[in-house]
Amino acid sequence: MTNQDFYKGQKVIFGRPNGEQTHGTVIKVNAKSVKVRQDESRGTYKDHEVGATWRVAKSLCRPANGETVAAPKRSEAEIMRDIRNVYNQLSPENLHCDGEISMSQARRKAAVLNRQLGALQAELGRKVSECEAYVDYL
Repeated sequence: MTNQDFYKGQKVIFGRPNGEQTHGTVIKVNAKSVKVRQDESRGTYKDHEVGATWRVAKSLCRPANGETVAAPKRSEAEIMRDIRNVYNQLSPENLHCDGEISMSQARRKAAVLNRQLGALQAELGRKVSECEAYVDYL
């Protein structure tokens, strides 16, 4: 559940798998974590009052009220189009802007594009090679 899309106002249950589970409401969504406002007392002696805020890793949160993870919002064709675009931008001519940028700038650009490619492949649910991305297109 680490890649689940949380949204502001969502009711969640958070805590370690073998620890105390607490109900809360998402107030902010970050890349790797969510900020949760606690809706009930927490702690052995109820040390943490209702309304306290916690920054919680997404892997330690799950939707409350039996909500399930939503299906992909985009079709496979749309995701494949975006993957082709990323592979196109990773070509040496495009990556180095025809020799106009330095090697360090090209490495930073490649790192961003590789992160985008990884996110797209995760959204699709499988790895896609460059050849596979272009086979269906041609």
